[in-house]
Amino acid sequence: MKHLASLFLLSFLLCCSCSQQMDNEWKPNEQLPNEPETHPVGVSFSRASLETFAEQGITEIGIYVYLTDSMVYGKNLPLNNGDIKVNLPLGESLQTFVVANAERLVDTDSLSKVVVYQDAYAQKPVYISEVTGFTSDNSVSSLKIELKRLVGQAVFQPKETEEELNAITRFDQLNVTFTNVAVGYKVKSKECIIEDVTVSTNLSTGFGASVYSFPTIKGDSRTSVDVTYLKGGEEVNRIISPLDTGIGFESSKRSTVHMKITDENYLDEPWSLIRTVAYKGVLAHPFTIEVSEF
Repeated sequence: MKHLASLFLLSFLLCCSCSQQMDNEWKPNEQLPNEPETHPVGVSFSRASLETFAEQGITEIGIYVYLTDSMVYGKNLPLNNGDIKVNLPLGESLQTFVVANAERLVDTDSLSKVVVYQDAYAQKPVYISEVTGFTSDNSVSSLKIELKRLVGQAVFQPKETEEELNAITRFDQLNVTFTNVAVGYKVKSKECIIEDVTVSTNLSTGFGASVYSFPTIKGDSRTSVDVTYLKGGEEVNRIISPLDTGIGFESSKRSTVHMKITDENYLDEPWSLIRTVAYKGVLAHPFTIEVSEF
């Protein structure tokens, strides 16, 4: 009997322990003790912005939100006609920016370091909002964000007529190099990452070339244009020196460089060997630059 009593007491203690453990278990509908409370915040755009996105074929945007300098939210989301909501930590002072048409973003974990890169060859204008601060409390249900087309454009355009271009036989391709193009943009400091960009062009595009760039007008970097002539993939000529265009990129400003590509005064080597070096001098019709809005 004493042995049976001991077994009964042990069983009773085990049952009590299991019951207490089950009472302490997390239930699916309960919030984890360390999980921060979130608050849904909508992101809205003006009708004009939505129309611009439709014209540009933009179907998704990137939304990045930071607490102090650390990212708490960062995703590409479908534009969904401007009906967008994101869940953010409740009761925090946050900062956000929105971007569209970027090739990639690097160092997104830190607002002070994040860089937006464009695809210099895709010819897609990049749109970026200002960094906006807000407090994520229950009084904030929506943020109105405006994105700005944060690129300018440089265009190289031959002066020749279509008939003159069709008659060209000495070359079939141009490599047009734009120097000091801002391919990257630091969102917080607004500094730029500068590179040279070479665009290959041929008769199918009228030997024209273009590139987008983040703003450089406030910096010391000015853009020149260098032109190399090729035939069958081999270099056959180049211009004497890059065209000193003095272009500084501004948002939504287009600078078009007009040059007569068949004018031998520009060339390092004349096409005809019977020409004399003395022919090279001041150009009768130098390149011209046209600036316009786009």
